[in-house]
Amino acid sequence: MPKTNSDTLQRVVQADLNLQPRSSACWTAQMLSAFQGLRGRELYLRAVQTGRAIPMQKVTAGLKHRVRGVWRDTELVDPNTHNNKLATYHSWFATPFARNERMPTIVPQYLHLDLSKHVMRNVSRLRLWAHTLKVDAAARLEDSSRVCDRCPGGDEHVQNEVHALLFCQDHRVCELRKHFPFCLHLSSRIFQQPNPFCCNRSTTNLFMISFLSRTLDFFSFLLSLWIYLWLACHDES
Repeated sequence: MPKTNSDTLQRVVQADLNLQPRSSACWTAQMLSAFQGLRGRELYLRAVQTGRAIPMQKVTAGLKHRVRGVWRDTELVDPNTHNNKLATYHSWFATPFARNERMPTIVPQYLHLDLSKHVMRNVSRLRLWAHTLKVDAAARLEDSSRVCDRCPGGDEHVQNEVHALLFCQDHRVCELRKHFPFCLHLSSRIFQQPNPFCCNRSTTNLFMISFLSRTLDFFSFLLSLWIYLWLACHDES
């Protein structure tokens, strides 16, 4: 029961509590349904039904834990082998959650940089899988291939975000990397491995997460790469 000096408000709240067992449209019923799936749900239900105070800090932490359940389910899904948008975002483009669920979420560093709206929009499109790479087309079109059509030779590699940034051997993409030393250095480190195209999942994830904390140079490279791949895609169509 809310602390109030209004007798009318107290009677309205009490009437709504009495109505809850018979109607799912009343305020109390809607509040109780919001507790579904929360840790400590029974405690919150009894508090509402008896008019006692609800520990809001625990409710807030429980809500965060419930929302994060969507991402916990994707942790075992490898975006290199599954066309899963949630898994791709969670593994490569999301900022890591704080261990303490009461801590605020940290936004990526690039949001604090002085980037143009055009660059910011295209970075967001890359992070949200709203681009023109083959994995995006394959997810929308039933007969579309995920294989990169820019790499020379007969090797078949999935054209996803990691491939476009680090692995693609298209001559124009390789030339772009040469103009940005940090990207060339990172790519060369990967290709020193025995089988760079089979880079393990944890290594790939670390490379992608580090990209989100890059400086302006990286986003200049990203914009140039995006424009080239977008033009190549539209030239074919």
